[in-house]
Amino acid sequence: MLIFLGELFQKKTEVYFDLIEQEINQSKQILIMVPEISLTPQFENRFKERFGMDIYIWHSKITPKRRKEIWHKCYAGEPIVVIGARSSLFLPFTNLGLTVIDEEHDSSYKQEDNIRYQARDLAVVKANFEKKNKLILASATPSLETINNINHKKYHHVFLSKQYSGLPLPQISLVDLSKNKLEKNQWISALLKKEIEKCLSNKEQALIFLNRRGYSPLSLCVECGYRHQCAQCSSWLVMHQQKKRLLCHQCGSIEEMSFNCPKCLAKDSIKFIGPGVERIAEELTQSFPDKVISVMSSDLINSPKKIKELIDKFSNKEIDIIVATQIMAKGYDFPNLSLVGVIDADAGLFGGDMRAIEKTYNMLQQVSGRAGRSQQTGNVIIQTYYPEQPIIQSLQQRDRTSFVQQALLERQQFNIPPFGFMTSIIISGPSKGNVEKISQQLVYFRKYSEEFSVLGPVEAPINLLKGQFRYRILLKGKSRKNLNIFTKKMVSSVKIPSAVRVVIDVDPYTFM
Repeated sequence: MLIFLGELFQKKTEVYFDLIEQEINQSKQILIMVPEISLTPQFENRFKERFGMDIYIWHSKITPKRRKEIWHKCYAGEPIVVIGARSSLFLPFTNLGLTVIDEEHDSSYKQEDNIRYQARDLAVVKANFEKKNKLILASATPSLETINNINHKKYHHVFLSKQYSGLPLPQISLVDLSKNKLEKNQWISALLKKEIEKCLSNKEQALIFLNRRGYSPLSLCVECGYRHQCAQCSSWLVMHQQKKRLLCHQCGSIEEMSFNCPKCLAKDSIKFIGPGVERIAEELTQSFPDKVISVMSSDLINSPKKIKELIDKFSNKEIDIIVATQIMAKGYDFPNLSLVGVIDADAGLFGGDMRAIEKTYNMLQQVSGRAGRSQQTGNVIIQTYYPEQPIIQSLQQRDRTSFVQQALLERQQFNIPPFGFMTSIIISGPSKGNVEKISQQLVYFRKYSEEFSVLGPVEAPINLLKGQFRYRILLKGKSRKNLNIFTKKMVSSVKIPSAVRVVIDVDPYTFM
């Protein structure tokens, strides 16, 4: 059984809790998958309130003792409820009655290194094999692949059209930054600050959202133009003020923070360009010095314990304003949160990722849904330089149907998922010349088939990663089986040197 729960920010959890209760009464095993371990503490609390029993948490940071205990319970067929990240799919359940994939649209379900797989898609295959294992996919912002499956009657669709609280949906307002100019070295508009002040005066809480970690994404010398760049990657170093260091978000390289230019040796010439969440929090502290302001990002809140502590503080109204990345965009329920402000809403709209617009739309809709879920009608303020952009308009007007129809039409025109199949081949190595040579040899194989499109080779968007030069080839086809066979033959046609690594990613989620 495949059920998809579509909804507009309600507690969809309450819907599948009824199904969970049925399986518990039959002494079945239950798996609830979430895309981020940050979502587990609040879900665990809600589960205990409803059922009065323990739930077992599975993710990479649990102790070996706990890992062994859960594994043996699953294998023995004992009645157990597990909530876990994508790897929980491989637990040896022998009496599984229900699998729930919460936030099924989330790209975190795609394993991007080592053995690559899409946990949601594997769960669908697994449920089809195990006829007694029911499967629920749940999301307020379903993926285009899932919507296409609904359109083709592969999934049974349950749509929840009203808020669980009964309150109207949050009002979404746009701040046109091309007309409402920001003050120098300020990133929060006067209009948004006014709404924050109004929110706080009513003893309510605010969430300010920016999907950019650290303090500033770029450090620039104003004298000679030098930029702090990672020596191992083709990416800029990000300044993290709280940790007093420059960090590469690709490989983790660390440099000491300095305001003097290492190239021209000018004193105090390094300026920080653009904001991260730490810089937004600094600006809010200056504007609201008597309020408690916290930052939630994976750099600072990097363990289940820290996540739970911060969530509990915000739930208990010990924090007035929380500044957060996408880690806070989904799944959370805060009764006193009435205002959501979005900084730099346009950041994800541009780039080479075919899913960039879909991801941005989903993320903005998800974070908008954090406001006004319980006690009062919410308010959402989105800062943008492109208020007429179709997805921004669609978001404000809550016209997701038009956005989805247009997005599916564009995917169909270009024969990309869910209307075609894609495979990415990344070739990497310490010698750029060797990597380029092997890449050219691989695409020479395309002459043996007209059934597939072979795009590239080109330098990957991150063309240097951890000291390895990278090229990318994209393959497109109408048949997954035939495309897999063609990919295997292509890679087998070339003798790959030991210094060169070839990685095949079926149904890639990023092209980095």
